[in-house]
Amino acid sequence: QTAIIRATHDKFSTEKVGGIFLGAAIIENADEQGLNKAKELVKKYKDNADIPLLVCSDFENGCGGMLKGLTVMPYLMSLGAANDEELAYNYGKATALEAKSIGANWTLSPVCDLFYGKADFIAGVRTISDNPDLAVKLLQKVIAGMQENGLSACMKHFPGHGDEYRDAHMAATVNNLSEKEWKNTFGKVYQAIIDNGVYSVMTSHCGLSFYQKKDIKNGRFMPATLSSELTTKLLKQEMGFDGVVVTDALDMGGFLCWYNDKERSEIECFKAGSDMVLWPTENYVDNLVKAVESGYVPMERLDDAVSRILKMKEKIGLFENHSDFVPLSNEDKKFIKDVQRKTAEKSITLKRDNLNLFPINPEKTKKVAIVPITHHEPALQEAEFLVKCLKEKGFDVSYFKDGIRNSDIDNNDLIIYAVLTRIHRPWGLSTFMNSEYIKAAQCNKYGREKTLVVCFGEPFYEHRYFEMVQTYVNAYSFVSASVEAFVKAATGEIEFPGFSPVNL
Repeated sequence: QTAIIRATHDKFSTEKVGGIFLGAAIIENADEQGLNKAKELVKKYKDNADIPLLVCSDFENGCGGMLKGLTVMPYLMSLGAANDEELAYNYGKATALEAKSIGANWTLSPVCDLFYGKADFIAGVRTISDNPDLAVKLLQKVIAGMQENGLSACMKHFPGHGDEYRDAHMAATVNNLSEKEWKNTFGKVYQAIIDNGVYSVMTSHCGLSFYQKKDIKNGRFMPATLSSELTTKLLKQEMGFDGVVVTDALDMGGFLCWYNDKERSEIECFKAGSDMVLWPTENYVDNLVKAVESGYVPMERLDDAVSRILKMKEKIGLFENHSDFVPLSNEDKKFIKDVQRKTAEKSITLKRDNLNLFPINPEKTKKVAIVPITHHEPALQEAEFLVKCLKEKGFDVSYFKDGIRNSDIDNNDLIIYAVLTRIHRPWGLSTFMNSEYIKAAQCNKYGREKTLVVCFGEPFYEHRYFEMVQTYVNAYSFVSASVEAFVKAATGEIEFPGFSPVNL
C-alpha cells in the first residue's frame, strides 16, 4: 500500500496498489469527452481496490494545470499579490471541488516554500511570497479550503532549497542556510503549516547542511528523501508531523545520483522515513516486502507508514464513500470561475508608471504593438489572446512574434513587451537566450517613452532585465484570466490593486 503508480501503466489494472497519480498526458482533448475518459480510468482503478485508493495529482494552480478541460488558476504568487485570506480559502476550495468531480482526493500542493533570492530558479511563481508571515497566513487558508472540502493537501518541498540555485531535477542540491536563517524563513513556514494540521508533506531531493551530521556521503549532504535525520528525526519527531510523508518524483537527478541502483534507492528512501514514494519502479512493492522480511527495513517502519496512510484516507472519508465522484453544480462552476477571475484581477501589480501611460485608450494610443518574450512556445497562445483582448477594446494592434524593428516602433503609439515565463516551461533555467534576449535588450534602448513591459511570470525578470523600464507591471501568470485582468486594469476598467509579494 505504499506505492503511487502512474495510472497509464496497464499492468496495474489487476494488481493492488495504494494510490495512482493522474499525469498531465492522461487527457489529450480539452473537452467533456476527455474528462469522461479520465473519470472512467479512475473508476476502473477504484473499483479494483480492496482498500480505497488515493488518487492524486499536482493541482498547484487549479486542476486545469494538469487535466485539460478543468480550470487553470493563476499561479500561487498571484494569491500573495492579492493578499486576501478569503480568496486564498476559496482558491483551495475551488481546487477541491474540481478535483472531486473527477474522483481525485489528494493534491501534491500547495508549494509552501518561500521565494528566495533575486533569482529563484527552483520555485518562482509557484510560491506565495518571500515573506514567511504572509506565506503562513495565506497558505493556511489555501490548505483549509482544500481539506475542509475533502481534498488532502500536501506541504512541499521540505526542507526547502534556500539559496540553492541548482535544480534537483538534474543535480544533487543542498540548502546551505544557517540554523537561524532556516528557522526564521522556511522552517517557520513549515512548522506553522504542520501545527495547523496539513495531511501530508512532500520531501525534496535537497539536503540541509546545518542539521545533518551523519547522512553525508562522499562529503555531500544527502537529500531529505534519503536522510533519516531530516525525514524521521527533524520532520516527524522534532517538528511533530504525524501525517503522510511522500517523496518528490523518484525520476529526478537529485535522487538517482546517490546509488547506482534505483531499486536500492527506493528501499533506502522508505527506510529513511518516506511513507509513500512517487513514481517508483514496478518491482518496488516486491522489493520492499523482501527488505522487511529480511529485517533490513524494520517492521516498525512499515507499520508507521501504513498507519499514516490509512489515517489520511480516513480523514478525507474514503472508508465512508469508496468511489466518490462529486459532480459540479452550476453554482459550483460559477464559484470556481469567480475565484479564477478575482485571483487574477486582485493580483495585477503596477510597479511603476513614471510616464503616466495608464490608463490607455484607443483615442490617444490608437496603434499598439505587442512583442512577446518567451522561450515557451505554448505561452504564445496567451500573447495572441492579449492581441485579441486589446482589439476588442478598439485598439489597432500589430503582433510582432519574432521581434520588432525600429521603424515599427516609430509607427506605433505604444509598445507592449509581454513576458510570458514560468520555471520549467520549458525545462531548464529561466534565462533569456538569442531572440528573447535581443527583445529584452531592445526595450531598454528604443522607444522608451512609449514602452510598457508586462510580465506574466517570474518577478525576478524585472531586476534582471527591466529595472530601467519606466512602465512595468507584474501579472505573475501566463493564463487567460491574468491576461484579461491586465487589459481591464490597463484600460482603467479596474484598479491596479496588487502589491508586490516579493522584495527584489
